[in-house]
Amino acid sequence: MILLVDWERVYNLLNEVTPLPVDCGQLCGSICCLEWEKGVGMYLLPGEEVMFDRAEEWLDWQEHAAEEYEYCPASQGSLYFVICRGVCPRARRPFACRTFPVSPYLTPSGILELRLEGAAIPVCPLVRAGDINVLDRRFLARARLAWEELLGDPLIRELVEWESRSLDRQAGEPWRKPL
Repeated sequence: MILLVDWERVYNLLNEVTPLPVDCGQLCGSICCLEWEKGVGMYLLPGEEVMFDRAEEWLDWQEHAAEEYEYCPASQGSLYFVICRGVCPRARRPFACRTFPVSPYLTPSGILELRLEGAAIPVCPLVRAGDINVLDRRFLARARLAWEELLGDPLIRELVEWESRSLDRQAGEPWRKPL
């Protein structure tokens, strides 16, 4: 397997930055680092599994065939879903944790934007605030650099593109429009 992403470099970009210049976990009791609801976890990005040996005592691993899920059609083979069993070693946390509470969005013309993660509304006061500008600029700059590097991998780009178009479709649903 040829790696298109230098995962060590991508992880290192986000080692020293956090969403706020202070511990944002004090706002919510670090709920994003807990299994706040049974089975809550995250999918690893294609290729990210190389950063783990699957013997981590702090992670439960699930492997799924991509074809069995409503997931990006370009995804093939195995999808890796991980669930935290408690507090992880910060330097080993998955990419999704490193960029929480932002996610990438590709405009229809292919321009990368960072957006607040809509699925985080129930747990993250920063997302509920509704303003990405409350986040630390250094964190946002590093998250952007990491995503720009990741988008060089065709599978990751296809996944972000697919998720972005899904968000576009959801935004156009009648129940989301003001009356």
